[in-house]
Amino acid sequence: MSARPNPAAIGAFVVGAVALVLAALVVWGGTGMFRTKDHYVLFFDGAVTGLGKGAPVLARGVKVGEVTDIQIRWGTPMVAVYVALEPDTVKGTTEAGPRQALEQLVHEKGMRAQLRMQSFVTGVLYVALEPRPDTPIVLRGLDRSVPELPTIPTDIEVWTEKLERFAARIDNLPLEDLFRNTIGAISDARGLVNKVSSQVDPTVAQLKTTLTRLDAGLDAAHQLARDLDSRIDPLATQAEATLKTAQTAIGDMQPAIENLRRLAAKLDAQADPLLTSIRSTSDTARATLEGAQLTLGAIDRTLEQDSPLGFELFQTMKELRAAAQSVRSLADYLERMPDAPVYGVRRPSPNGTTGNGK
Repeated sequence: MSARPNPAAIGAFVVGAVALVLAALVVWGGTGMFRTKDHYVLFFDGAVTGLGKGAPVLARGVKVGEVTDIQIRWGTPMVAVYVALEPDTVKGTTEAGPRQALEQLVHEKGMRAQLRMQSFVTGVLYVALEPRPDTPIVLRGLDRSVPELPTIPTDIEVWTEKLERFAARIDNLPLEDLFRNTIGAISDARGLVNKVSSQVDPTVAQLKTTLTRLDAGLDAAHQLARDLDSRIDPLATQAEATLKTAQTAIGDMQPAIENLRRLAAKLDAQADPLLTSIRSTSDTARATLEGAQLTLGAIDRTLEQDSPLGFELFQTMKELRAAAQSVRSLADYLERMPDAPVYGVRRPSPNGTTGNGK
């Protein structure tokens, strides 16, 4: 007779199984196994050596997904890389869903997929999503069942392409002709240098001779400057004394000139007393002129006649001489006609008419 099953054992087994299922759900749910993921495909036209399944997909250093599959498209140089992105890590600036937010990043912010190296030692690659608005959006369209993200070449591929284009340009250059022309130019330059050197030697000798003569001329000029410097001081002292004498003479002439001006102002009011004053003024002017002539004689011996000061002094003496002659003529005329200051040139005639005084 078989034993009856123990209900308590059966209940404990069921409770343990339920607990294990709940624990598995908690653990696997924390790892994201049951999360919804968005799948995309990337097409690269180069080798993807170092990229494997499970490689991370990073956006600005943040893991947003992983590589799920890598396939080759026969008949094309393309390699299809399938990735799964976690929607919770991709957010847009609007209320749109994760897929619309990613499309917004692609079209508005220039989001592109690029292969990059995780380590230079191991050569392991990962997929980077970075904003590159300066690059065009290139979609291959080889798998219509999965949305496609645009890709750009790796930095190494870009530099390799540039080096290949540079090498192609170098190959197209006529290097032999360039070397031949360069050698010919160097030979011509060498001949020109030798020719110029042969012509420079006489020129250098002549230049040395000229510099020697110029040096001698400079020494003579320095000596002349020293001689002039030693003679300038006495000449300057003598010229200063002469100028002081001239200034003194001009100061002595000014009182006589002022007297002549006052005398001319009083001629209309006084005739007879004026004659006496004119005679004394004339004597004073004559004495002043004699003193001025002596002074001018000293100035003339000191300064040349064509100097500015001598010219001005001679002009002043001429004007003073003319003024003295005019005063002497006026005095003689007033002696002959005392009433001239009253009647002027037109004086009455004895018969009552006005005459010219003759």
